[in-house]
Amino acid sequence: MLEVFDLAGKTALITGGTRGLGQAIAEALGKQGAAVIITGRSQQTLEESCKFLSERGIAAEGMQCDMKQISDLEALKRYVEEKFGRLDVLVNNAGIVIDRNFLELTDAEMDDIITTNLTGVMRCTRLLGEIMIRQGSGKIINIASMDGLIGTPRLVAYGTSKGGVIQFTRSLAVEWARYGIRVNAICPGYFATSMNEHILADEAVRSKILKRIPLRRVGDPKELGPLAVYLASAASDFMTGQAIVIDGGETVH
Repeated sequence: MLEVFDLAGKTALITGGTRGLGQAIAEALGKQGAAVIITGRSQQTLEESCKFLSERGIAAEGMQCDMKQISDLEALKRYVEEKFGRLDVLVNNAGIVIDRNFLELTDAEMDDIITTNLTGVMRCTRLLGEIMIRQGSGKIINIASMDGLIGTPRLVAYGTSKGGVIQFTRSLAVEWARYGIRVNAICPGYFATSMNEHILADEAVRSKILKRIPLRRVGDPKELGPLAVYLASAASDFMTGQAIVIDGGETVH
């Protein structure tokens, strides 16, 4: 049974793979045999993350890329084509969040959130998806958020961008099914990452958050890895267009 989770011989690209959930996903896919490509905006963190993965026996390559820059995404596509010749798994993980009351959010900040979290995902998928269409197969995993499914104060723009990612996942899954490409989304709840460490560091806020989570804890990034492996592997070949929530039960309230 475990053979269906094998990713040996596969090439996987994880955007924003230098830390947190992205790095955990890269590690999980790599441990299952995939050759891993990670992107990030900082060359230093890319090198550190590639070293982290290599020390764990994972073949890893790093590519500097800003999701807001079309030229960077075009360069990323060329790199994948020239270096690997194929792309089996694309994990759209790169994203940003700004925790602020909506009336205090500037136009520039809103644009930054939407361009990075939604437009960047769509552009990246359109460009790299051409490789998958040519080869007639591929798995696309979009990292959305539980905030794309529920209403969360102070995260209006972020939640809107992630809601867009979920709808993008559903629509593209239908359109690209004819090419043998599966498109699914993961909607994480609170995980202990650098993106929300400032929130979880406040004991009062942390206590309030944990009270909303039936399991009474936040997630460990490594707990996302097995789900990513499932969606990247043959085990999920009959699944597409789905948004899977992993949040300790918070959204069931």
